[in-house]
Formats: sequence, C-alpha cells, structure tokens
Amino acid sequence: MEKIELLYDFHIHSCLSPCGDDEMTPQMIVDCAIAKELDCIAITDHNISGNCAAAIKYAEDKDIIVLPGMELQTSEDIHVVCLFDDLDNALDFESYVRSTMPPMKNNRSVFGNQICILPDGSTYEEEQMLLVGSGIQLYGLYELVSAYGGIAIPAHIDRDSFSVGSVLGVLDPYMGFPIVEVWKDSALADAVSVPYIQSSDAHNIDMFFDREYHSLFADEKTVSSVFNALKTMGLKID
Repeated sequence: MEKIELLYDFHIHSCLSPCGDDEMTPQMIVDCAIAKELDCIAITDHNISGNCAAAIKYAEDKDIIVLPGMELQTSEDIHVVCLFDDLDNALDFESYVRSTMPPMKNNRSVFGNQICILPDGSTYEEEQMLLVGSGIQLYGLYELVSAYGGIAIPAHIDRDSFSVGSVLGVLDPYMGFPIVEVWKDSALADAVSVPYIQSSDAHNIDMFFDREYHSLFADEKTVSSVFNALKTMGLKID
C-alpha cells in the first residue's frame, strides 16, 4: 500500500496551559489547523489532557485528525510530549501524573489562567498548578507511557530550557527514546542520531501561524494510522 503524506503539528498548547493564551480554545486550534491545511494535530498542555476531549469532539465532522496528549514535565524539569491514540488512555495517564504532582494551587495573576473547556462547551478553572515538575523521572518514562498505550517524545531538544540538552547535556541512548522533537535548529536536527519530529509548540495564534510545518507518511488518514506512523518511526520492524 502506498503511504500518504500528512502535514502535522503534534505540540500545541491550549488555554488550559497557564502560559497559553485564553484565545487558544480547542475549537480555535482546530479551526486554525484547518486554515493552515494541516492533516493531524495534538493538544499537549502542561501535565494535563483536559482540553483534548473538546478538540476531538469538535473535529469529528472535519477532515483533520486530533491526537490526545500532554507535555509532561519530569522530576528533572524536562519537557516530554506524550501522545496517545485513545482519549481514555490519555486521561488515565493524566490521573497518574496528577498523583505525583505537588499539591500547589495556581496563581492566576502570576502564571495565567488554566481554562478547561468540556465537550458540551461548559468551562471551569483548573486549580492545580500545572507548571511544576511531576514526580516522574525521565529514565524509564518511555516504557511507562508505552504501558498506557502512548508514545513519549523528548520535547524541543534544541532549546536552552526544559530540554534534555539544557538539563542533562546529552541524549543518552539508555533513556530509551526512539524519536525526539526538534523545535527549529535544523543543524541539530540533521545531527541527532534518532528520527525526529518538528512542531510549533504554539502558545498563541501568532506562534501557530508563524511556522513552517512538516509531514509524516501513514497508511491512511486515520487516528490509528497516524499514531502507528509516529510510534514506529524510530523502531526497527522485522
């Protein structure tokens, strides 16, 4: 079967992330992705997957794939994009992440709002501070996320904060990640020893539109095919 090329953005923050603009609602993100002619996206808020359900429901009758996810902050303060092909698995993982987080209340005046939008359009303010390190370590994380049916991808490894490079200095093969995310550094992208994706890490509409997007190849334009393409990108298949 000939594979099809799909434009993607697998790292987008909604209004649920305190650093995300309030205008970044799940519906706005899906509409903007369609305007940018993207084929597949993921909502990846900090340590939470609460706005994924609304985005998935809104996209049901539209020609775009939405993967549920989150940007996990590890105990070492390293960001890792965690993606799933099943919303229940993403929410189960979120529950585990919550159980490891320090019980800190968000200070909206300092860090920003954390607005969760439910599929029925109702909203509430998430009180748990999301911009904190979880109790989950980087080593062993790939296996942990895999146990929840997901894939873990070290985020923006070319950035000077909250990345594997900035915190630990090197991408150790023993971390077990077969795929990473490079933000913009094309020279680093060519030098990394594993396959990589490049996404926007958008926190506002301008960041979302001011971006050159990249593509992957999948068997078909479905959630399972897109997720399988991601999951097998860095694996040797016999």
